[in-house]
Amino acid sequence: MIMEMSSDKKPLLVPLDGSLPAGQPLEVAQAIAELKEDEIHVLFVSSRPLSPEELADKVGLPEEWRPRITLLNAVGEPAEAICRVASEIDADAILMSTHGRTGDLQSVAGHVTLDVLRDPPCPVYVVRSALNAASQAQRLRCLRRILVPLDGTFEAVWSVGEASALAKRANARLIMLHVVDDRPETARAPASPVFMDHPSYELEAWRDEFIRSSFAVHQPPPVATTDVVLRAGDPGREISRYAADSDADLVVASWNGSMSKGRARVVQKLLQRATYPLLFLVGTRSNLSFTATSDSDEGWEAVGDDVEPDDSCDRRTAAGGY
Repeated sequence: MIMEMSSDKKPLLVPLDGSLPAGQPLEVAQAIAELKEDEIHVLFVSSRPLSPEELADKVGLPEEWRPRITLLNAVGEPAEAICRVASEIDADAILMSTHGRTGDLQSVAGHVTLDVLRDPPCPVYVVRSALNAASQAQRLRCLRRILVPLDGTFEAVWSVGEASALAKRANARLIMLHVVDDRPETARAPASPVFMDHPSYELEAWRDEFIRSSFAVHQPPPVATTDVVLRAGDPGREISRYAADSDADLVVASWNGSMSKGRARVVQKLLQRATYPLLFLVGTRSNLSFTATSDSDEGWEAVGDDVEPDDSCDRRTAAGGY
């Protein structure tokens, strides 16, 4: 492995396999690094150790990027090596595209991306390979709406901490979305108690409780604005639809790393349909840490399910649009 550490900033790990012009994913990486105050570390996984010159050539790294990043080389199986290096350098996050050199574009994502998503040591940003990189970078630079799907599980609630921290840093609106799965084959109890004579009280009480339970693990930031949204239908379809309708700039989702059932279907639909960057946090109750909580939701504004557009940052000025 070749490492050229240049600062005390946390690393953002960007694995590249040479299948795309390096400048495209690096443009997205730069937007994340600016938001999180991270340093970009580019990783190329090979079958043998490479010299610095070979490494830069394999990655296809533009000359102007070389002084701005740390270039790494690891030997091994790609997904295992990516997770191993991310752990070794204590990466703040990993940035992946859905498909690399050998990816089947008919699948939701390439096998390397899916394998990394199963058990990563840190959060993973994913951008669909079919999307214009400049438009995705512009969304992250002008972050205004962050959507967090929540289904009441511990893993889903964990994503609120990361999303709220990003919302505070970017002065963005946090949208917490709960979809009641009303499909006959997965029917379950209503998400909130039914008070037939006080329907408005029912919704207000549900929103208040939803916010409190959503921050059961993480302390909410002192100043932020959140929308609490309730929908019914197929969760994957409704989350994708609401993200598009609300013009979300980032979707933050947490799951348990299994592509078998349940929330994995939501992950698959997001990987198939997203026109925005995705941030996945993978974990279970056993490996997630608790932070101090507060019984108060002071500083948060619950405002129903209408999202007012904010056009103060024109994302559509990016090349190619979206």
